[in-house]
Amino acid sequence: MTTALGIFDRYPFNSPWLRHLVLTYGLPVWFGINTLWALAYQARDTSLLYFDARLYLDATDVWLNGGNPWSVDLAGNFFAAPPTSMLPLIPFALLPRDLGVALIAGLVIGGSILAIRLLKLPWWWIAFPPLVQCMLSANVHGLVLPLILIGAGPIAAAFKAYAVLPLVILGRWRALLITAAGLIATIPFLPWSTYLADFWAINARLEEQTHFALATPILVVAIPFALVAMWVVGRERAAWLSVPALWPSQQYYYGSIAMGARSGLAAAIVALPVNGSGLIALFVLALVEWHRRRSGSTDRTFGAVTPRTGSVDSLP
Repeated sequence: MTTALGIFDRYPFNSPWLRHLVLTYGLPVWFGINTLWALAYQARDTSLLYFDARLYLDATDVWLNGGNPWSVDLAGNFFAAPPTSMLPLIPFALLPRDLGVALIAGLVIGGSILAIRLLKLPWWWIAFPPLVQCMLSANVHGLVLPLILIGAGPIAAAFKAYAVLPLVILGRWRALLITAAGLIATIPFLPWSTYLADFWAINARLEEQTHFALATPILVVAIPFALVAMWVVGRERAAWLSVPALWPSQQYYYGSIAMGARSGLAAAIVALPVNGSGLIALFVLALVEWHRRRSGSTDRTFGAVTPRTGSVDSLP
């Protein structure tokens, strides 16, 4: 009996010419279309440029001056990150605001380029839509992937709490111990009491501000199936898909961390501006891997990016 994926082994999908065309040019074209749309939208209101860097620095500045950082909002968007996120931003908050924002934006753009180089991806991955949004907003999320890749996981976790997910899956126990020790060390001087006291209100505002999150009941039901899918795709890919697949209060730019999976198929799905695209990518990748094993194929690279050409390898 033919499986759902088996149709791609039939004409015209098995045409070498068609496969070469789609696998070589499909992904960069898809990235380009999405990115041009994002740039056109950004051009309509340039005040939104580097928005997240401004919000994070405003909150850090308020905290340094004795105020409540979670009362800070910019254009109706409230700061909602844990206290540790402000710690590495202190040097930037002490600078004139525009300079601090510019430096963070430069770091995020530089970190994005570094991640592409470390992963040996083709240069056009700089147009990966979630990554583009991350750079346009200058969100420090763009530093998480390169920091983990260079072995600075604890710093990545300081910027973004969800960095612990790939660290756990990858078995980076030393980094996790350092992260835990650092977290404990911050208790005396970071505003943890304020954060914990207002935790539910902070997260309620965060849920209102996110546009790509799945409803909590759906996410809870999906977790057991997602864990099975992560086992099927393997530790390395599961680690980088875990955040866009499972983290609540999802933002579109979270998907940029999926670059670490080096899967063109997953990236094409994650680039879709729809709720749950990361979870869909994980399930689809697991289905393809299951099909590969069931068909007896020895090719384990389906959906992987070939560093030399940038094309996506196909099933035999």
